[in-house]
Amino acid sequence: MRWERDVPLAPLVRYRIGGPAARLARPQSMAELAAALRETSGRGCRVLGTGANLLIGDSGVPEPVLILEGDFGTIQVGATTIEAGAAARLPALAQAARRNGRAGFHFLEAVPGTLGGGLRMNAGSRDEGLWDRVEWADAVTPEGELVRIRPEVAQPAYRRVGVPADWVFVRARLEATPGEYDAVRDAHLSFRERKVRDQVYDLPSVGSTWKNPGSPHPPAWEIVDSVEMRGARVGNARIHERHANFIVNLGGARAADVIGLMAETRRRALARLGVTLEPEIQLWGVEPAQLALVGAV
Repeated sequence: MRWERDVPLAPLVRYRIGGPAARLARPQSMAELAAALRETSGRGCRVLGTGANLLIGDSGVPEPVLILEGDFGTIQVGATTIEAGAAARLPALAQAARRNGRAGFHFLEAVPGTLGGGLRMNAGSRDEGLWDRVEWADAVTPEGELVRIRPEVAQPAYRRVGVPADWVFVRARLEATPGEYDAVRDAHLSFRERKVRDQVYDLPSVGSTWKNPGSPHPPAWEIVDSVEMRGARVGNARIHERHANFIVNLGGARAADVIGLMAETRRRALARLGVTLEPEIQLWGVEPAQLALVGAV
């Protein structure tokens, strides 16, 4: 397994923010992944997809980083299922379902990231998540054991799944019921149009910063707005005016800028509204004191 050293990560993530990876490997197959996991056994590693939901610290990531490629990017559409590797892009998965008239995948339209990341965070909304379509998912343990996980074992919930954090998802089979082609297409296009209209795609961001706290509280964007943080700026990071739950990189933003905005938003939400916001984004290579400020510990 070939390892690269001191690899810049900012160009590899959607935020375009963050320092380098001390070591990085790109497994192309199960055999290469197993070899990489054996080499990092006991020290831990990070698995990077497209960095669609990720803020990397300014000093980078000390743990080894893996990017799944090659065999892990396949998508196969069957009669009633879709099987895909963990590196398959969620937009490509949605497109495969739409083109083949498979119902129930419209909620993945315009959702960035990979299947592996989608499985890890149960991509979707509070009402509908990726695991609602999963028949099984395969993951590899740090010891190299392949484990098949079914939904009743994973116990998925909003933005989380009960699978050990150090297991690496490698593929999944999803239920893909045939539907009426025009109805499937229209559901996809309608959902995509609404999402592109309402969310932020003109500047680098990683989607929603905060989880929606749930009843009886309003959505996270309303909380951010009500504590007067919409449009707030620290350095070259800003809370977007169109969608207050998005923090964008205006160009050259640092992780410290984003964390500064998150910390002040969280402080105001707790002080003024009694609401404890929880980050939806993942944070790598960030100091414990900063993690505590944004509620990520």
